[in-house]
Amino acid sequence: MLHLTARYSRLALLALFATLLVVRTVKLTPNELSWDVFGYYLPLPATFVHHDPMLHDIGWMTQVQEQYGTTATLYQVTQAPDGSPMYFFFLGMSMLYLPFFLLGHGIALATGAAADGFSLPYQYALALGCLTYTLIGLVYFRRSLLQFFPDKLVAVLIILVGFGTNYFHFTTVKDLETANFLFCGMAVLVWNTIRWHAEHKRRNLLAIAASVALITLVKPSEIVCGLIPVLWGVHDKATWKQRLALLRSRWSDVALAMLLGLLVLTPQLLYWKAKTGAFVFDSYKNPGVGLDLFSPHIVPILFSLKKGWLVYTPIMVFALLGFVQLWRKRRDLFPAVLGYFLVTFYIIASWSEWWYGASFSIRPMITSYVLLSIPLGLFLQRMAEWKAMWRWAVGAVMGFCVLLNLFQIWQLNNFILDPYRTTPAYYAAIFGRTSVSDEDRKLLSVAPDFSGESKLTDVSGYRQRSLGHYDFGTPLAGHFGDLVLDSLAQRSAYELDSTTQFSPNIETTYEGITTEDHAWIRARVDVKLPVGYAEETPCLVVTLARKEGSYNYRTACLDPATAGQWTTLTVDYLIPNVRDVRDRLQVYVWHRGKAPVLIDDLRVDAFTVMR
Repeated sequence: MLHLTARYSRLALLALFATLLVVRTVKLTPNELSWDVFGYYLPLPATFVHHDPMLHDIGWMTQVQEQYGTTATLYQVTQAPDGSPMYFFFLGMSMLYLPFFLLGHGIALATGAAADGFSLPYQYALALGCLTYTLIGLVYFRRSLLQFFPDKLVAVLIILVGFGTNYFHFTTVKDLETANFLFCGMAVLVWNTIRWHAEHKRRNLLAIAASVALITLVKPSEIVCGLIPVLWGVHDKATWKQRLALLRSRWSDVALAMLLGLLVLTPQLLYWKAKTGAFVFDSYKNPGVGLDLFSPHIVPILFSLKKGWLVYTPIMVFALLGFVQLWRKRRDLFPAVLGYFLVTFYIIASWSEWWYGASFSIRPMITSYVLLSIPLGLFLQRMAEWKAMWRWAVGAVMGFCVLLNLFQIWQLNNFILDPYRTTPAYYAAIFGRTSVSDEDRKLLSVAPDFSGESKLTDVSGYRQRSLGHYDFGTPLAGHFGDLVLDSLAQRSAYELDSTTQFSPNIETTYEGITTEDHAWIRARVDVKLPVGYAEETPCLVVTLARKEGSYNYRTACLDPATAGQWTTLTVDYLIPNVRDVRDRLQVYVWHRGKAPVLIDDLRVDAFTVMR
C-alpha cells in the first residue's frame, strides 16, 4: 500500500503531469501527424478510411501530403519483394494510437469535419489522448521507485527526470513519437519484473511478456529489454542457478507468457507473411541509414554540441556516477541495470544517424531513464551523507542542470537552438540567449538538403578541384566502339543506346574528397538528342553508394524540346551526412530510352571547405 500513502511522490507526479498536459495543450498544431509520426500512423487511415490494410495503393498519400504537409517524401513506405508498397515502420505505434484514432474518427463524423484521418479531430485526439500513456508510465515509474527509496526521494527523482531531462520535450510537443510510449512500456516492464521476482504471480509474468513484445513492435532494437527480467536479481553463480530453478518450476507460466508475447507480435508477423511470403522481413532497408555495430559514435553521442546526451541532458551524469553506489549497495540489481544500459547504449551509438533527426538531446536514451533512476537515487542517498557544503554545492549544480534543460528546450521550440546544425561556435554564441541574430546563424553548419533542389550560389570559402573529366576524344578502355563523330558540330562524343544505357562513371570515396562535415559537388555533361526523339530522356545522376545500395540519389533529366542541339545538364549536389567515409560518390549518365543519344564533356568538380 506504500504507493497509495506516499504523499510527496504522488504530488510530484500530479504536478509533473499537470505541467505536461498544459504545455501539450498550448503547443497543439494542425500538423501533429507528420514525418515519422505519419509513418507510424499510416496503417490506421489505410485500414479504416481507405479500406486497404495491406497497403496496395498509396495514391491517397499524395493528396494528404499536398493538403496537410505531412512529409516531404514518402520515405515512410518501402517495397515488398514483388515491388508493391508496404509499411516501412512496424505496427506497434499504430496499435497504441488506435483508441485515440477511433475517438478522433467519431468526433469527425459527429461534427461534420473531414473524416479523412488527418483533420483536426484526429490530430488533437491523438496528441492529447496519448498523454494517457504518459500518465500510465509515470504511475508505474513511481511504483517501481517506491520499492527502493523513501517517498520524498522518489518525489525528487520524479522532478529530476520529468523536468531535468529530454523526457519533458518528448512528452509535450513530441508525445506522438516513440520515446513517450517506450518510457511507458519500460515502466510497466520494470514494475512487473519487480513484482514477479517477489511474488511469482502469473499475471506479472504475462505483463512482462506483453510489454517486451509491444516495446519491440515500437522500436525493434529495444528487444534487448528482455534482458531485464532475465538478469534481475542475478549476480553470481548461486543466484543464476536459483533463477533457472524458478523458471523450471514455473514452466507452464513461462510457456503461457511466451504464447502471449507471440500473440502480441502476430499482427506484424501476419502482415509480413501476406506481403513478402515470410513471417519475418527487414522493412528497415535503407542504404543511407542503418545499424553499424562496428562503427559506434560513442564520443559524439555523449559530448557533441550538435546533440550530445550529456551536453543537453547533463543531470544524467549523476545517474552514471551512481553506478558506483549500485555496485556497493544493490549488487543484486547491478547486472540487470548496467547490462541493459550498456547494450542499449551501444546499439543507440551504432545507429549511423546518431543524432536521431530533429530531436532534443539523444531521443532513444529516454527509455533507459526508468532504470537509470535507480543509480541516480542511490547517488542522492550517498550525497545526503556528505557535509552540508558539498550537499548544497552539488544540489545547486543539479538545479542548474534542470533549469538548463528546460531553457534549452524553450530555445529549441523557439528556433534559437538548431536541431541539426549547432556547432561549438554557435552554441557558445546562443548560450543563455533569448534571441539570435543573422550574424549568429552564420556560425551554423551548412543546412541539410532535404529537397534535392539546393544550388551552390556562393563559392567563397570553398576550394574547387576536379574529381574527373571525360572529353570522349579518344576510345576508353572497356568501351570500344562507343565513340562517334557528330559531323554537324564537329565533335567526338560517346553514344548511348538500347545496349549501352550507362556512361562511364566518375567515382571516388567521401574521404577522398574531404575530411570536413560536407562538400559540394558540381556535375556537368553535354547531351544531344536526335531530331524527333520521343522517348524518355537521359539523366545525369549523382549518388552515394555502398554495398547495401545507393542513397541520396539526385538526377537532372534533359528537356525533350532540346532535341537536335547540344544541351548542358548540371547538378549541384550537397553531399549529406554520409553513413561511412568510405561510401562512394558516383556520377554517370543514365539513358532511359532506346534510340541513340550522344553525350560529351562529362566533368565533376568538388567544392570543399577552406580551413
